[in-house]
Order: sequence, then C-alpha cells, then structure tokens
Amino acid sequence: MTITRIGHSGIAVEHDGITLVFDFYTDPADLTHDILLRSTRSYVMVSHSHRDHLCHDIFGWYNHYPNRIAHYLIANECRRKLRRATDLSDLPVTYLHHDEDWTDGRLTLHTFGSTDVGVSFLATIGGRTIFHAGDFTCRDIEGETTDSRKARGDFHAILRTIAAYAPHIHVVLMPVVPNMGGDWAYGPREFLRAIHVDHFIPMH
Repeated sequence: MTITRIGHSGIAVEHDGITLVFDFYTDPADLTHDILLRSTRSYVMVSHSHRDHLCHDIFGWYNHYPNRIAHYLIANECRRKLRRATDLSDLPVTYLHHDEDWTDGRLTLHTFGSTDVGVSFLATIGGRTIFHAGDFTCRDIEGETTDSRKARGDFHAILRTIAAYAPHIHVVLMPVVPNMGGDWAYGPREFLRAIHVDHFIPMH
C-alpha cells in the first residue's frame, strides 16, 4: 500500500491495483498527475462541501485521464453546491448520506457521520480498511460548558458506531489541528483508545 499526502486533507491511497483520492483541495508539488497516470482504476471521494475539501477540478479528471476514474463518491451534503456550479450529468457520481453502503465489487465503502458537516468514509480494498475522517474530530475545551458536553457527546456517539462496525482499521487518516486550541489531541486520542489502528496518519 502506498499513501501520499497531496495537501491539506487530500490523500491518495494506492493498493491492489486501485487508487483512492480523498478530499482533494491543493497540490503544491503536482503529485496527483503521476498518481492518476499510473492508476488503472481510481475512485474520488469528497467528505463535505467546505472549500478546503471540495475542489471542482476533480471533475475535469474524468476526461483528462480517460478510463482511469471509475467513480465519484460524494457526501450528499455537497449536492446543492455542486448543482449550482457544475454539470455532472455525464459523470459516474453517487451521493451518499451517513450510514450508507456502496460497492462495485472492487471497492466497498461505508459512510459514518461527522462532528462537522458531511460524512466520514471507511473504504475496503484488497482486504485492507482505510478510514478518512473528513472533518470528524473533537477537541476538549477548558471549562465545562453545555457546548463542550454536546461536542464530546456527539463525537463519542459516532465513534461508538465506528468501533462497533470496524473494531480494527488498518489505516486512519484524521485531522490533527493544534491551532484548534484546548486539548486539540482529544479526538485522535479517543479514537485510538476505542479502535485498534495499525497506522494513524494526521492530516489537515
């Protein structure tokens, strides 16, 4: 398995003849071109509609890299924004809510909720599981407040769902953002306590 941090939360995972591209936003080193050229079957995923996770350039890849883009798998929350800006009628696009399953026999995908908007993804390819959190995380704010209790409660409710579905995950890609303030490592730390993870890769 080869994992490439393209930029921000944009990650490419290559395994078993399949390439997954999550949340492409910026590519300062121009890595995506070579990744897609050597790919024979790529899936492009978008977890939510924030501008640093949804880049309209990805839809040009379908024609620019013929016969390489197998499918676009996009959080349903993005649908309205994309409808206003982009004609996707000729592209293989599926919109997904949280807690949905999708497969084409090569890639199996399950979506979970997020503590922000959109979804988080659990992908299975070649017997390996890859979790891309999107913006799913939690920080512990100093001082107990109603908002902080709700944030932790929302986070742990989703985390319990993930742990019940997948108690062992091979690769986890999750935001680690020190400038969030408070105990910014709270979310990743709790995730690693709840789920057996082989490789944890910070992003964002």
